[in-house]
Amino acid sequence: MDEFKSIIDEKRFVDNAVNTIQYSWLIDHMNLKFDKAKYREYIINYLMLNYACRNADTDCIMLTESDFVCIDDSEYMKENYLVILANGNIKWIRNRHKTRFDVPMYEISDERFKISVAKLMERSPFVFENGDGERIHARNLGRIILNATYNTLGQDIYFKIMKKHYRNDMEILLKLSESRPCNPRQMV
Repeated sequence: MDEFKSIIDEKRFVDNAVNTIQYSWLIDHMNLKFDKAKYREYIINYLMLNYACRNADTDCIMLTESDFVCIDDSEYMKENYLVILANGNIKWIRNRHKTRFDVPMYEISDERFKISVAKLMERSPFVFENGDGERIHARNLGRIILNATYNTLGQDIYFKIMKKHYRNDMEILLKLSESRPCNPRQMV
């Protein structure tokens, strides 16, 4: 009975968050992270709010284009990457994700995102590093990502808020369903 009550309480929390939190608040939260030089948190929020990605998709290695071409093919498929291109844009390569069999790639030209990647790379090649330049273990990412999101909502509630916000824009909903990926019917 307690487990059932817990499930109902969680559903009420999610429904309340989706119905009361404005998408613009999430954008403001993301921009505040940049303004406070919280570059990892900005990157997490940017990727979630622009691509509706899941937690593991944000776990990337950052490197320059010249370093990227030197990666052995057997190692390449094991990681997600943020590659600084010669033109200054960032290519996000998602090799490790939950539900795709192809390798989605996106070129990101957002200035704040490019600055955030460059600032993080000054310390370490990992988006998720422990302060000593070492990579944080994947089992700890969920907690870090929750803490980076608005009111610790996390990627699933972000996604639901985005679906609600864009409910009348089928073009964006289709783009988000391809990026996440999920069945387009789940978007309406």
